[in-house]
Amino acid sequence: MKRLIFLFFVSFFGIILIQILGGLFFVQVPEQYQMPVVISAMVLEFVFYILTIYTLVVGFKKQGGLWGKIFKIFNWLVTLLLTGVLIFYSAAFISTYVNANRYFNKKELEKIPSTAVKAPNVQLVDYNGISKDFILGMRSANLDSNFAKMISYEPKMEIWNGIDKKAGWVSVEKSICVDKSKKCSTRLRGESSLSRLINNPMLVVAPIMIATYHLDEKLPICSDEGLRLVPKAIYLDIVNSKIIIVYPGTKVLTKCKYLQLSGLNARDLGYNWAKVVDKQNILFPFPDNITKKVYEFKDSIITAACAPESSDRCNIYSDIDDKVVFNVMSYPANIELKLWKEKPMFSSKVGDFNVDIRFVE
Repeated sequence: MKRLIFLFFVSFFGIILIQILGGLFFVQVPEQYQMPVVISAMVLEFVFYILTIYTLVVGFKKQGGLWGKIFKIFNWLVTLLLTGVLIFYSAAFISTYVNANRYFNKKELEKIPSTAVKAPNVQLVDYNGISKDFILGMRSANLDSNFAKMISYEPKMEIWNGIDKKAGWVSVEKSICVDKSKKCSTRLRGESSLSRLINNPMLVVAPIMIATYHLDEKLPICSDEGLRLVPKAIYLDIVNSKIIIVYPGTKVLTKCKYLQLSGLNARDLGYNWAKVVDKQNILFPFPDNITKKVYEFKDSIITAACAPESSDRCNIYSDIDDKVVFNVMSYPANIELKLWKEKPMFSSKVGDFNVDIRFVE
């Protein structure tokens, strides 16, 4: 009887340990490994479950006095409980497996709905020396006519009032890599990094880099196409009130820990509230993030020092917010968001607009 009790408690606490470890560490597992981890955990739990059945069957035939009877009753209760738990998790696993038919499926993420049409993908511009009014004029002119019919657009000046014509704009190349041995002014030559957002209002929500690599500009990383975060294509689906933005994915981008979702355009277009409702191969590393609850965009353009060691002034993006920081773990990857003009009472409410950001190799 002692051996049976020992085996029973090994199986019982083994299942509890797997559940605890899963709750603590599963969210930190890269998504491409989550399915194998779940399968391995279920196999282990099934082995422990069979062990409890064994102790139940063998122990039923044993005589053990009062403690033996208590053990048998407890064994019955635990076995029934574990049966229910395993049935529940098995059903959930099968449901997840069936519904995840596009998971890790590059072809699925490359599919564009028949209701979507290709929208203009506006080129980057050098903003240095250009006035705020001229920049906003270009922005309004680049608003897709089909999209413009869906909204009544007027720039929200609290977002743009921080723009200073005398301040510089960092180029997209120098937003990736900075050679500290050069003067700050060299960072301002070429297509402005923020023009990919400001000059392209169709990027309703878009990824941006919130920190630069202070590396030798001759390194391959500094010319990586993925880190430029310039879309391959943009699609407007008026029927479903949705924008689909496709970005090129590179190996370097998966190593970048300095990515953040920008709601600059969403806020300017009147969509102040958002929530990530689906994602794959994407990690939001901070516990309190946009996948957990509805998030309010507060993005704007401000003027600050071009670099910590410089007295030169630049037009830069507003502060970093941990709630929208994310990492691309592997490909294909995507982030789907619902947007609202007013804060919804429940995040299950249908979005006023939807955004699907895709990263495909």
